[in-house]
Amino acid sequence: VVEEEGLRQRGEKSALAREMSDLQQEFVRVCGEGASPRVVEEGWAAVRGLLEQRDKLANLASCAQAPASFGAQFAAVAYLTGLRLGEPTPVERLVRNAGISVKDFFGSVEEQHLRLHPGEPIPEALRRLKEHYMAATVAWKKYDQLFATLFPSGFVGAATADQTTSDDSKQLGWCAFLVAKCLVFGASGGGNVLDVYHLLVCVIELLLSHLPLDARGGAIWQSLGALVPKEHYPMPAPARAALHAELKADPDRIYKLDSAVAKVSADLRATLGLQQAAGGPSSAPGLLRDAASLRKAREAVDARYAKLVVETKQPLDDRALSSIASLPSASAAGGAMPRGVTSPCRSSSAACARSGNAVLMTPLRDPNPPSSPAHSHLMATPMSGQLECVGWLRAAVRGVPAEEASEALAGYFAHCSASPAEAIEQRLDGLCDKLRAAAGEYEAEEIDEQCVLGRRLYHKMLLAFLESEERRLQHGHFVETLLSQGIFHSSLFACCMECVFASYCMQSSVFPQIMHTLDLSPFDLYKVIDPFVKHEPSLPQYLRVHFREVEVKILEHMAWALESPLHAQLREYDALLASPEAAGGESRAATALEQFLKKVKYLAASRVNDLCLRLLLRKELVAQIWECIKVVVEGPARHLMRGRHLDQIIMCTIYGVCKVNKRQDEAPKTFRDIIEQYKRQDKAAAKVFREVRMGDAGEPPQDIIAFYNKIFIPAMKDHLLRILDASRKQQRSPCSTLQSTAESEIRPPSGVLASPQRVLGDRDVFVSHPRTPVAAMTPRTRTLYAFGDSPSGGLLRINHQLASQPRDGSDAANALRALSTTPSHGAASAAMPAPAAVPAPVERKRSHEGGMSKKQLQRRLADDGAAIPVDRSSSHGSSSG
Repeated sequence: VVEEEGLRQRGEKSALAREMSDLQQEFVRVCGEGASPRVVEEGWAAVRGLLEQRDKLANLASCAQAPASFGAQFAAVAYLTGLRLGEPTPVERLVRNAGISVKDFFGSVEEQHLRLHPGEPIPEALRRLKEHYMAATVAWKKYDQLFATLFPSGFVGAATADQTTSDDSKQLGWCAFLVAKCLVFGASGGGNVLDVYHLLVCVIELLLSHLPLDARGGAIWQSLGALVPKEHYPMPAPARAALHAELKADPDRIYKLDSAVAKVSADLRATLGLQQAAGGPSSAPGLLRDAASLRKAREAVDARYAKLVVETKQPLDDRALSSIASLPSASAAGGAMPRGVTSPCRSSSAACARSGNAVLMTPLRDPNPPSSPAHSHLMATPMSGQLECVGWLRAAVRGVPAEEASEALAGYFAHCSASPAEAIEQRLDGLCDKLRAAAGEYEAEEIDEQCVLGRRLYHKMLLAFLESEERRLQHGHFVETLLSQGIFHSSLFACCMECVFASYCMQSSVFPQIMHTLDLSPFDLYKVIDPFVKHEPSLPQYLRVHFREVEVKILEHMAWALESPLHAQLREYDALLASPEAAGGESRAATALEQFLKKVKYLAASRVNDLCLRLLLRKELVAQIWECIKVVVEGPARHLMRGRHLDQIIMCTIYGVCKVNKRQDEAPKTFRDIIEQYKRQDKAAAKVFREVRMGDAGEPPQDIIAFYNKIFIPAMKDHLLRILDASRKQQRSPCSTLQSTAESEIRPPSGVLASPQRVLGDRDVFVSHPRTPVAAMTPRTRTLYAFGDSPSGGLLRINHQLASQPRDGSDAANALRALSTTPSHGAASAAMPAPAAVPAPVERKRSHEGGMSKKQLQRRLADDGAAIPVDRSSSHGSSSG
């Protein structure tokens, strides 16, 4: 027996050694041939440490079965190790070798950083890399789109154009822009999307002005015509104005870049060995000569950019954007569904979008923001949205004074016993000084102009607030009280400056930085956001979405920070409700708090529904989860939110409810399962489940399992058992009030269509509710059946598939298997619509005689649910209940 045990242990050690050897080879492959030996050695040591931790919060494949599944983790560790050693590994190489998307790479870097360096902030270099990647990606997509329109035959005439010259032309133009970006923005890499776009417009103007006459065949030349002489930059004023109008560029920003473009032109002349001519100081005659010289010019400019990448220490080689930007998500390439996917029907959204339909047949439609109606129009792209915002901002403040109140505003000041005009202007001066002091080195040049825009918008919005309040109250006695509140003025000015910073993409100044700069609490800013958006009906959709995201961040965790004034106000509010004199009192303050809690519950309901739908939980579990969430938000256990994130409470609640309702015929839901589905939600962050505040501020944060065992269960055990007991009693009762109440509270509002529902437990078959208007069916959506709209043959086909028991190799089995495993793309928005309850599974015999009727399918749609098998894991939180 001893000898057999020894052989077994030696066999296990040998297998483990082989697995580690395979993983080490995979890590070396991901790092690439040019990686520093120190990075490879110390990075592998860090990987071994992470593997030995046996992460309780992640589902990873077996080392022996799929070493390549660790690609994202390996790429992240190699990147972090290179940053720490001062020998960064090129991101584009790591992403390509690991076969992951850049988005997956960023998410993995943040998660591995939290594991390797718990409690430490995310490296500043990663923030810069994200900003650089976003700006460069937007520029590349815009250039790719404009090139086809402005240069249909490339940089040569249509007579000599072919695919090779077109590719060479496209790469030459892109490399010329990248050289310009390095020379103009230097090490910053141009993180500001708006500045990067206007530099791209300048480079496009340079290329158009040097385009040979026989290559000027694009539609743009119908408006430029003969206004542009050959090889002359800048273009004459009329042609320039026409080009800027066509590309929606701001002429003022273009003119500021003229001197920088002259430097770029001189560098291109030196690179290509060209001479300056009479075509203007920034001209480069011979830049686009003929097809034969294009290849040499492209290679020369490419080599120049490669040198500048090293000299200016660029965080990313933007030449690789055309290849790495199209890499699939790691989850989409493998078995897991990407973020935002809730059912096999999700891929139909992309098909409908490509076919031009306005109604997308997706399980979770475009979400509604808190306290606002559903919007049906398409979202603008980042670039067009920001250009629209800049135009709106300039038009909105035109004619509004910046240093003094308008005549209409002065009329309201006259209602006060002492004019508040001087105090208001002094307060604005102090706030602007704080913004100037906090501005980054690059942004300091423009902060004065942006403060002027912010002050003008402030005066406009203050007048709108006063006029609205006067219409509501039908008198003007409120003016002095409102104008004497300093926090109101600071919050209103912060919203105005947030409009300016978001429009101009000032990353170092936008929310949440603006709160710290102006010494505002998130809750004070929150109280002004909603009326600010309502009082400006012409606010662009881009800014409405931005303020919605700001509001969601405040609702989910920022307002619950330890030092937030919200906690004291809620205690006063609870005491007021508990007192006999609850009627009256601080009605306005109480109304504001009630509205805040309603929005928190709305946001919680949408996320509970989304996560429960992903986990395919029974509807009675969803009802219990919702009752527990209300216990936390409405008061009895509200202290759990202090210094924590709403998603942390939701995940713990889901685990706790599933644990106390555990059934023998169900696979247990583990924290790994819950976190795996949470990661697929839009805006999910690893910090939420990796670092949770424990008992007091001095105690270091721990993972969500430690929080569940030490804090959540002691506080919620009695509530969980009480809600479970009430649920069981109601299930035995003829009228299940607990479940019906929860369903009514988280049911979609009128006008919001429900999602396709799963109708069979052991197969991925979904039936969709009727839609109006009906989107055109495609090969990916033809398995969906809408009663009253779809042809009857589709129902017969579905009946046949449900009634028959196909063999493993049959067409029906293959079709169902393909439907459930085909990867699809989609992302949910930060604010969800009110959720729908998930149906519960019941035992039912399968019919084998002619399929099911329409009524039977309808009953299954109403009654049936499903549970899918989940991976077993040892990551169960312990509970004394």
